[in-house]
Amino acid sequence: MKGLVKIIMAILGILGLSGKASAKKKAEVKKIDKKVKEVKKAKKVVQKKKATVKKAVKKTPKKKPNVKTAKAARTSLKARAKKWKEF
Repeated sequence: MKGLVKIIMAILGILGLSGKASAKKKAEVKKIDKKVKEVKKAKKVVQKKKATVKKAVKKTPKKKPNVKTAKAARTSLKARAKKWKEF
């Protein structure tokens, strides 16, 4: 009878300890998940800022040469018209 009680107590003890251990592990996992979420949010913010900075930094426009003949003016205007048709 005493042996049976000891076995039952041992099983209950093991179950109790494993429950506490799993609770600790779950708490640690929650902390890690929280940190991961924070890092992901920070990464998104940084990427958005990078995108806005990229948009803000524009290339300097190329200076177009002066048109000296009517033929050059015509071709220049056609080229500009083609460029605006694409939009």
